[in-house]
Amino acid sequence: IIVADVVGAGILAMPVAVANFGLYPGIIALVLLLAANVHISIVMWRVRMFCPSCIGTTTYTAYVRGAFAKAPTWQRRAIISLTGFSQKSFMVGMMVLYLLSAGKGMGMLFYHNHICLPTWMIYAALLLLPFAASARHMGSWQSLVWINVATLMGTVLIPLGFYTIIGTEEIKVPGSEVEMFSDLSLRHVLSGLSTFTFGMTSQFMLVEIIAEMKEPMQMPTAYAKVSAPFQLVMFAVAGIGGYLYMGNKVDGMMNENLPFGGAFQVAAGCMLTHMLISYLIKGVVTCKSVHRAVDRTYAHASDNRPRSWIGWVCIVSSMLVLAWFLANIVPFFGAAVDLLGASVTPISCWLIPLICYMRMSWDYPDWEDSEARKGGRRSKFIKIVEWIVIGIECILALILMIFGTRSSLLTIVEEWETFGEPFECHCEGLWQTCGCSSQHAGMAELCPTTP
Repeated sequence: IIVADVVGAGILAMPVAVANFGLYPGIIALVLLLAANVHISIVMWRVRMFCPSCIGTTTYTAYVRGAFAKAPTWQRRAIISLTGFSQKSFMVGMMVLYLLSAGKGMGMLFYHNHICLPTWMIYAALLLLPFAASARHMGSWQSLVWINVATLMGTVLIPLGFYTIIGTEEIKVPGSEVEMFSDLSLRHVLSGLSTFTFGMTSQFMLVEIIAEMKEPMQMPTAYAKVSAPFQLVMFAVAGIGGYLYMGNKVDGMMNENLPFGGAFQVAAGCMLTHMLISYLIKGVVTCKSVHRAVDRTYAHASDNRPRSWIGWVCIVSSMLVLAWFLANIVPFFGAAVDLLGASVTPISCWLIPLICYMRMSWDYPDWEDSEARKGGRRSKFIKIVEWIVIGIECILALILMIFGTRSSLLTIVEEWETFGEPFECHCEGLWQTCGCSSQHAGMAELCPTTP
């Protein structure tokens, strides 16, 4: 589940993230942000395993409540409210993005059928509903986790394979070139950081993942030795490979830069599958949270009473309807990734875990004795260096949250007219017609008069 969760939809925008920096700064940013992500995840695990009031917690909110158990009441209430808002906002935003992308994937897979994007999203939701309604644990469909990893790799590797074999001369945007260093404007840097941050983070549901692990003490090993190397390889292949082939004017998701045809359809099928499974994983956590809020007595995942199942199915269905509605209001991928990565991601996935660690270190200064007994003793020098790193991570999160959110909103406002109206057909890249996809890769010969 860790591997399947930490590499998600954001990887498809990695070439754009690298293009915002240029090749060399992009590689450095990728490695540093991945290292920060791994560090924050391990810090979060420490609090979950060694803070006396956090041991055994199964939700992010309960985890934060435990970390602030000795804090003044106003602090505890404030951080719990912030946690609940940021986590739920991020999860719903992810579900919206996944359903939107699944609808696009289905439309791209069957691009000969001229059906509008809102309708494709309904079909994707109906396809997802039986699985979502029957999955009340993240591990309910173990086979889907591995399918998720395989289809994600297909979504990334098929375009790269096409570029290698066929070339990009006919599909690359004119004037697009590989830059070792871009102009590194503030907006480009913030956009690249937002995309990297969104693509790599998983802390917003890490507590739930740890709670379902058979051996939670092995989480750092699993994360650092299995998940992190996999992330590094996949993000590097997608980001650096896509950028080297498509240049600094690359835009959208990787598979959108393929011409209509067989490779385009196979990659779309992989994306569709990946997005549906990713929605399923995130949806379990979100819907369980809603279920506990509206009917706690019947909300346990192992409760097989009719009322419990009816409530669960109603919540899952309602969340799909909400995701479909919101996806039709903001049907754009890249800008949505930037906005999510800059607004709630720094709060939910960086600041809150780090603040909880600070609180535990303040309230339980001898907590490291427990870690040392389990073979985790660190030198004084390492501790000092880590606190410096934590300070840098907090500053970066605040900068991204404030200035990155502002930059993302300005971009959306400036380009709003190009997105089209809510609930429009949005057939761009879905129909092989000049009216809808004249700017799509490989359409220049069919639409020669299009500027």
